[in-house]
Amino acid sequence: MEIKNSKLRWFYLIGFCLILALPLLNIPPWFSPPDWGKTIVFRIIFSIMLFVFICQALFKKNNENFLLTVKNLLQPKSKVFLSFWLLVSLLGTFFLATIFSQDSYFSFFGSPYRAGGFLNFAFYIFFAILAFLILKKHDWQKIWNFAFIIGFLVSLAAIFQQLGLFSDILISVSWRPSSTTGAPSFLAIYLLLLIFLAISFAIQKRNKKSLFYLFCAGLFFYVISITLTRAAYLGLIVGFSYFFFFYLPASHLKKKFNFLKISVGLILILGILGSYWLNKQPELPQFIQEIPILQNIITRPLSIETAFSSISSRSSGWKVALKALEEKPILGYGPENFSIGFDKHYDPSIPNITKTEINGGTGWWDRAHNFVFEISVCSGIPALIIYLLLFGTLFWQLQKRKKENPNKTIIYHGIQAAFLAYLTANFFSFDSYSSYIISFLLIAYSLHLIQCDTNDVYPQHYAKRYGRANMLIIFVLFIGLIWFNWNYNLKPLQINKEIKLALWEIRAENCPNALAIMEKSLLQHSIIDSHVRLEYIDIINSCFDKESDKNKKKELIEKAIQALKENTEIQPNYTRNWWFLGIYTNYLIDIADKKELKQQANYYFERANSLSPKRQEIFKDWIKTHILTGEYQKAKEKARECVDISVDFAECWQLKGLSQIYLGEIKQGKECLKIAKKQGYALESYKSLSQLVSAYIKVESYPDLIEIYPKIIKFEPENFQYWASLAVCYQAVGDYENARKAAQKVIELSPESKPNVEEFLKTLK
Repeated sequence: MEIKNSKLRWFYLIGFCLILALPLLNIPPWFSPPDWGKTIVFRIIFSIMLFVFICQALFKKNNENFLLTVKNLLQPKSKVFLSFWLLVSLLGTFFLATIFSQDSYFSFFGSPYRAGGFLNFAFYIFFAILAFLILKKHDWQKIWNFAFIIGFLVSLAAIFQQLGLFSDILISVSWRPSSTTGAPSFLAIYLLLLIFLAISFAIQKRNKKSLFYLFCAGLFFYVISITLTRAAYLGLIVGFSYFFFFYLPASHLKKKFNFLKISVGLILILGILGSYWLNKQPELPQFIQEIPILQNIITRPLSIETAFSSISSRSSGWKVALKALEEKPILGYGPENFSIGFDKHYDPSIPNITKTEINGGTGWWDRAHNFVFEISVCSGIPALIIYLLLFGTLFWQLQKRKKENPNKTIIYHGIQAAFLAYLTANFFSFDSYSSYIISFLLIAYSLHLIQCDTNDVYPQHYAKRYGRANMLIIFVLFIGLIWFNWNYNLKPLQINKEIKLALWEIRAENCPNALAIMEKSLLQHSIIDSHVRLEYIDIINSCFDKESDKNKKKELIEKAIQALKENTEIQPNYTRNWWFLGIYTNYLIDIADKKELKQQANYYFERANSLSPKRQEIFKDWIKTHILTGEYQKAKEKARECVDISVDFAECWQLKGLSQIYLGEIKQGKECLKIAKKQGYALESYKSLSQLVSAYIKVESYPDLIEIYPKIIKFEPENFQYWASLAVCYQAVGDYENARKAAQKVIELSPESKPNVEEFLKTLK
């Protein structure tokens, strides 16, 4: 349709362009994390566009065209009927999954950390629908040109970032640039969605503009290569293979093109074999070592061993995801709730489950890093089927359009290649704002191309007088728009900005200021209350480690416990809320000697264990509760449970050995400690030695104390108390000579202790 009101037409075009420009937005502290800032601004812009669109739908004197379009979409014979309603159905299934979610609130709003949630997903779908209804042929070309320009600027920022240029604005990196997108993989998948359409436009135009498109495509390819993202590399291979080998040129060019296909195919095979051979060599050739980017590509993305290691670690996580899916196959655990299902079925005995680049080796997953499991576990198998049907239907309908409109074959083909590359990459990764917005724009563009003869959705004339009912509706919607943008966008944006300022204060080692900022933010309730409290806990933890005053430590612990209790009310199914509560209660038992808190600690660990029954990290801290409260037999039994889950968790062996020593089973305890050491536990660390000292003092094992004290003295050689304790131990075993030497060392380090030492020396006869 042609919008007669040129100002209104430009309003929509500017709105769409602003949304497409958001991948460039990365300005801390307001817009950090990057995706959080992008989605907030996106919701503000798009909610205003949606409001204006609804006003237009209401304020029409003749709405026959609009009704005709709606009626057309309801007709099964319509070209876009199936794909359009699959898009709407996808929204519906996600909505149902949110309603019946294990944590509906979190499913709806998400958190700044991932910037996900049903609200954002719904906005992406409405964005695609509005783009399909509003943008016309000449508008689409402008929109895509603008998207390529933004992609060019984002790519340029990545190159500057890697070269160390404008380091006062861009964070310099020596290896994998992320530009303004937040992560190298996000950058790669964003550009992956743009590159094939850029190539298609270059081939179709055959004029000066082709140079612009080719240049953009080449730049996108280069930046994808320097992100060293294996998922994007695989997406490129699949996308380019389809784009090149399945493209059908004009009949008079078929022979030449077939020869070119064979040549490129041979080059591709030789390239794969060559990379495999290079990875088997003990040392890369000199010319590769002299080119850093080539060396990085060979040693990371094309490394056979690291690739298989990464796949192995991810497939281990997918085994857990499969078990979670078996429990809730229809509507899943709810959007953003992958961690709930993962925690419940987590099993550390699965090989490589905790040894992965994805999560830093912690075994805590909040994303499946695979769109199949992400969608199915969070929203159910029906949602996954609809998602796949949507892309499959668009692919099939674009294929049909190739025969109906040969002039645009290359455009249809490029979109198909982009879809294949995108799905391939997301089989090993996940979306960000930048990839979401381009993927849904491609969906809208596909709908436009499939239904290229769609009637205008807006009337040619507008009423001069508006009905009172319509005015009332618009007034209510306007109030709703203001309320929505303040409560769900601007207020949480401002609170998150305060969090970032507090984190800067922590980096400057200014704990009082950081805590003051966070405590003020805690009073401003918003949709990110849980996130605020978790960040508050992190800041408390940083301050706790630096604090030496016992009373101040106790105060920090009590603040952390209060915040975590509030968080358990907001997110009762989040394992780490209960786990952290148990940990901080242990701190309070230790520092304030409040053994009466053991029931509370046990309750918190029981709740955490019920949410994630095989988390050995939870068992580890639960065992500590029993040791702190003197329940050594319970500690031993809990340690045995921990070891039974998986024998590879060194801390459980160490704690089992410690509990056995407390029970007087010294020989058995030492055997467990040997196993712990063999598995990598640092038995010679100050913390471990201090724990052993306490245990051996409890059972009065002086020979073992004589062995340990010299080791712990190495960490604090000026601590006269250790020398005094060592002297007492020597006295207990009858080694008076060494007892005197240790006592003399006490006098040397603490002259004021001389009278007491002299009294001690008199006992050495």
